[in-house]
Amino acid sequence: MEKTFLADDLQIIERKELKPKPGPTTSTLSAALQTDYMLEVDFDLRNGGWQPPVIKPNAGFKLDPSNATLHYAIECFEGSKAYRTVDDKVIMFRADENFKRMNQSHLQLGIPTFDRFQMLECCRRLVEVEKDWIPNKPLHSLYLRPTSICMDNRLGLSRVTKAKTFIIMSPVGPYYPRGFVPVKLFCDTNVIRAWPKGFGDKKVGGNYAPTLKTQRDGLEKHGCDQVLWLLHDYVLEVGTMNFFVFWKNEDGEDELITPPLDGTILPGITRMSLIELMKELKEFKVSVRKFKVQEMIKATEEGRMYEAFGAGTAAIVCPV
Repeated sequence: MEKTFLADDLQIIERKELKPKPGPTTSTLSAALQTDYMLEVDFDLRNGGWQPPVIKPNAGFKLDPSNATLHYAIECFEGSKAYRTVDDKVIMFRADENFKRMNQSHLQLGIPTFDRFQMLECCRRLVEVEKDWIPNKPLHSLYLRPTSICMDNRLGLSRVTKAKTFIIMSPVGPYYPRGFVPVKLFCDTNVIRAWPKGFGDKKVGGNYAPTLKTQRDGLEKHGCDQVLWLLHDYVLEVGTMNFFVFWKNEDGEDELITPPLDGTILPGITRMSLIELMKELKEFKVSVRKFKVQEMIKATEEGRMYEAFGAGTAAIVCPV
C-alpha cells in the first residue's frame, strides 16, 4: 500500500475556460472567490492507498447522504498564504509547518498521513499555476485552504478506508473589513472551548462549529468582534487566533506573554514565528506560560498593559 503520494506523479488537467481575475482596483476580496484550479488527492485503502495527486479545474464533488464526514465530522483543514513580494517573487509562508500540523489532525481522525514535503511540492506547483491570482497590493494575499474529509459511505463509526485531501485557493484582503483596527472581545466564563488532554490543539471542524453561538452572543448582546476563551479564568485563545499580551509584569520587566501548548490551544504557525522572532530580537522578555484574565485586568488598572493582540494566518496580527 502506498504510504504517501508523490509530487513526481502529479497530473494537471487543464480547464477549458478560465475565470476573469480581479483587477488591481477591486476593492473587496474574500474567500468566497476561488481560483480556477484545485489540488486533489484521494486515498482508497482497497485500491492501494494514496492515489496520484491531480491539479484539476476547481469544481464541486458529490457526497452520498450516508457520507461519514456529514454525520461524524471526520474532517480537518489548514490555512496558509502565498504572497507576492516587492521584487515580484511568489512565496508561501511556512506551508510545510501547516502540512506537519495537518498530519497530526489526520492521526487524531484516523485518516492516513502523507509525506509533508511531497504535499508541499504539489502545493507549490498549484500556486505556480495560479500565480496570476495573487493580488499585487498591500495587505493582500492568496489564501490556501488544505482540507481532508472521509469519503466512506456508511453509518457508524469505524476505520477510515476512503478519504479525499484537497487544496482550494482564494485571493483575499484584510480579514476584518474595517482594516487593521482593534477588536472588542467577549468573555463567557460559563462556556469552555477546550480542556487539557482534549482535542483543542487539532484543526478539526468539530472544534469550531460549537463556538459560533458564543460568538453570536458576544456580537448581538455586547457588540464584540471575537471571543476570548478561558478555562478556569486562564486565558486560552481569542476566536480562532492565538493570544498575546505585551505588558510590564509585576517584576517591572517588559514582557511578551502567550499561553503554552498544553492541548487546549492550536499550535499556530504565526504564533511560533512571532515567538522565534521576538526571542531573536532580544528586546524584551518572551514568556510562554499560563496567566489569568484577572492578571490582565490588574495590569490595565495599574497602567502596565501596553497592548494585546491575536495572531493567526487569516488576520496575521490583530490588535485588541
